[in-house]
Amino acid sequence: MNLNRAISACLLAGLLLLAVQPCALLAQGAPDAPKKEISEKISSELGPLQTFIGAKDYVGALALVERLIPLAAADSFDMFVLSQVQAQILLTQGKLIPAIPAMERANRLGEKFPQFTDASSSVEQLYVLAQLYYQRGEESKVPAVRLADLERALTMINRWFQLSPAGTGETRLFAASLLYNLATSDPQKTDKVRIEQAIEQANQGLLLSVKPSNQLYLILLASYQQLGDYARAAELLEVMASRPDSSANTWSQLQSIYLTAAAESKDPAYALRQNIRAILTIERAQTRGFLNTPKDHYTKVAVLFNIQQFSLAASLLEKGLADGTLENQKRNWELLASAYQQTNQEDKAASTLERALKAFPSDAALEFSLAQFYYNSGRVAEAYTRGQSARAQPTIEKPGQVSLYLAYLAFELQRYDEAAKWIDDARPRPEVTAAALDPLAKAVADAIREREALKSTKS
Repeated sequence: MNLNRAISACLLAGLLLLAVQPCALLAQGAPDAPKKEISEKISSELGPLQTFIGAKDYVGALALVERLIPLAAADSFDMFVLSQVQAQILLTQGKLIPAIPAMERANRLGEKFPQFTDASSSVEQLYVLAQLYYQRGEESKVPAVRLADLERALTMINRWFQLSPAGTGETRLFAASLLYNLATSDPQKTDKVRIEQAIEQANQGLLLSVKPSNQLYLILLASYQQLGDYARAAELLEVMASRPDSSANTWSQLQSIYLTAAAESKDPAYALRQNIRAILTIERAQTRGFLNTPKDHYTKVAVLFNIQQFSLAASLLEKGLADGTLENQKRNWELLASAYQQTNQEDKAASTLERALKAFPSDAALEFSLAQFYYNSGRVAEAYTRGQSARAQPTIEKPGQVSLYLAYLAFELQRYDEAAKWIDDARPRPEVTAAALDPLAKAVADAIREREALKSTKS
């Protein structure tokens, strides 16, 4: 039930109660029980109340009621009525939290003296009070205070269910939300029992609603995720995604669930199935206009890499870089080159890196990657040329490592003097250790001596 509707119902009930003459309010309980009767003194003083209410002068009405409360006996029908009306006026003013003490007092008197109220009003009051506790708890910045109010709200809604066991979709949603918040109040330890209770309430809410609130699905989803039950979470998201009002967020969560399940599984076959489901989810979403951002297209590429579908990944990357569905980033070009390498298309891999350099001509790291690729392909001379170009770039990171790499290439190409120069260039760099340099330096020095000795012999 909507809180505002509940407040209106309570206010109407209170005003009707006050409209009845005291003689009609005689209790029919035990002879020594307080009578359901407003005293003549309070009744006469309350005369202007209807005028205040009719004029919507709630400030005046509240001042009148609060002046009379100290005059009423603690366990009297006067106190019950005044507390009810005080709470109702505060609720009507939108002062929800200040209304709690008055509602608590009225509720206590109604439970102690059942003759004061009727079953319908008691049930209504329990629900409103549960909502107020919930709201006050959620607004509290003190964890212990928040938890205490949420527990009070749970007590009230449980009593409400005892009196109204069927409930409604709305009340089940309220209970499920409350239980979920209590279950997750400690970030270090989820209360799985209450998570299960939240799931039960949410499922009841689905059964009781012709058009279930999306909030019920979200609570169920969050609950299954708390339990690590990805299968149930995926089933629920599939239902949500199939609805006409599905959103991009629903589809995104669905593919994330499949990816998480794949990443956490130790069963390769199961992980493969979940990854394929993630890809199909993206494709299904795209037919409905969702998950069409470059990030989503990249996710699909990444999943294809995970399941070693490199040819498909290459096709998607080529298309995306051409039509803009993938960002023109170095990362994507490098992925494309890697996809071609994985499918033994070395020429295409090299061509891809060369195209990437045209797009990012000042990217030293990309040029160095091309040098390494050439070397791995047996094109040592080209690797050396590219490496020199990369080293000359002012943006190169860890230049000492590049110089060391060039020293090895120069040594392999028997350009020993150049190798020695690259060793000298690398030595003062902090990222290069003597242990890495010294063996190569010795080999270069030995090669130079041998060359010089050979020249002497020939001369």
